[in-house]
Amino acid sequence: MIIDASATIAYKCSSCGTFEFVTLTLFELLSGKEIEYNCRCNGSKLVICKENSDSYKVVIPCIACGDSHVYILEKKAFIKQDISVFNCPKTGLKQCFIGNDRDVRKRVDKLEKEFDELINMFGYDNYFCNTQVMFDSLNIIHDIAAKGNLFCECGNDDIELILFSDKIYLRCKKCPASKIIYASTNEHFRENLKLNQILLLDEGLDLKNILSEFIIRKK
Repeated sequence: MIIDASATIAYKCSSCGTFEFVTLTLFELLSGKEIEYNCRCNGSKLVICKENSDSYKVVIPCIACGDSHVYILEKKAFIKQDISVFNCPKTGLKQCFIGNDRDVRKRVDKLEKEFDELINMFGYDNYFCNTQVMFDSLNIIHDIAAKGNLFCECGNDDIELILFSDKIYLRCKKCPASKIIYASTNEHFRENLKLNQILLLDEGLDLKNILSEFIIRKK
């Protein structure tokens, strides 16, 4: 039996939003030194340090909630055949994979393929400022609505959704109340993840004014 003395780590950068792939050797792990892996954008880093004789602490900055999550792994987890998957405990977002190189890359490819298929299905790949942030934000709104937490101040829960390149416009079908959810940057995504409910208010956010602003900006 051949044991691979290295592991591949793929983590989603909390700054640029892409997956960063790094290789961790068994020799690095056994050295006992703190190991840092920086994303190519230099906006975030993953840290691995020894917890005790049999386990290690992995600290991962999270794009979903903005916190850094700490996971404790046994030594054998870095050389086992199965992949270790780490989700944000607050949002469930898959943020890190550790395991053999082939399977880790396959898992990330699968995630990205599912996302690409969703984009192609709707034909929005060239429309949004940040397609991934837009679709992730739409999923957040969908989950909030499914829990009955999307409604208008008038009591109506029949809400219309209109997509712009950088934002989501929600408006009540029974009164002038509306709400804008921005969705063009990772910072917007972090803010949207904090939403537990969405209440539409009549604050004069008329769709005609928003359309005028959109058309002027596009010229």
